[in-house]
Amino acid sequence: MRALLADIGGTNARFALLEAGAVSAPCILPVAGYPTAEDAMAEALRRLKPAGRIDRAVLALAGPVLEEPVRMTNADWSLSSTAIAERFGLSRVRLVNDFLALAHALPHLAPADLHRIGGGQAVATAPMLVLGPGTGLGAAGLVPSPTGPIAVPTEGGHIGLAAETAREDAVIAGLRARCGRAGAEQALSGRGLVNLHAIVAALQGAEVPERDPAAILDAAGTCPVAAETVTHFLAFLAGFAGDMALAWGARGGVFIAGGILPRMLHLMDSPRFRAQFESKPPMRHWMADVPLAVVTHPAPAFAGLEALARLTAD
Repeated sequence: MRALLADIGGTNARFALLEAGAVSAPCILPVAGYPTAEDAMAEALRRLKPAGRIDRAVLALAGPVLEEPVRMTNADWSLSSTAIAERFGLSRVRLVNDFLALAHALPHLAPADLHRIGGGQAVATAPMLVLGPGTGLGAAGLVPSPTGPIAVPTEGGHIGLAAETAREDAVIAGLRARCGRAGAEQALSGRGLVNLHAIVAALQGAEVPERDPAAILDAAGTCPVAAETVTHFLAFLAGFAGDMALAWGARGGVFIAGGILPRMLHLMDSPRFRAQFESKPPMRHWMADVPLAVVTHPAPAFAGLEALARLTAD
């Protein structure tokens, strides 16, 4: 079997080859640099240089995969498995949600791929949950079954955001005014950082330059607005992760993936984050047993894509 694997987000598309029983280093292309997904695939194949004919592809997409063509949530691409198969001469093309691929990756992640936050002991027969802020906010569960684990993609990133303090109430009111509603993704994503930064600047009455997410993180050590922005981002993320853990019964562990949090670990107060994750009275004791980790592997979806490609080959 020789397969093309892809993890396509709102900002970057990552492609790799599964051949000779191993996954290649990914080729990373900007989504905005290509008019269609097929054009990006053609360029990726040119760069990856497969040793022989590719016969199948498994593509993970940032958005709900319900019917084709699949339209991505945060990018101007739509994908059809039939059109892709015809253009590249493939026998099988499978389109899946990107967090479904991440869920399939969870059993294959090594301790070195994770940054543990606090204690907890995984229950082998309980669901696992992966969520993550990036261009958007995704979530998926991996649920045990007698025939093997079942990955369940969700649109949990669009649930309402909850406040725990009066200051957070004010921030959420600002989100509502700025975005129309205070959904979790409006705060917990790249554009969410930008939203929070603008709202905090208004609350502080501070004149600060507009900043992109990277600039906000860079300024967090010196700028009070950026520092408070990061504080709210982490607090909202911890609370959201805890809420999702309760909703899923995720005693198999909660894993935070996505491109943002690994870049914020130096700014995180891990004991505080863990306390905010667990602060769900009267369920604090239940939450204390849930393992929590940040996925630090640079391309974790490919472990899940490889598993899906092998299932597709069976």
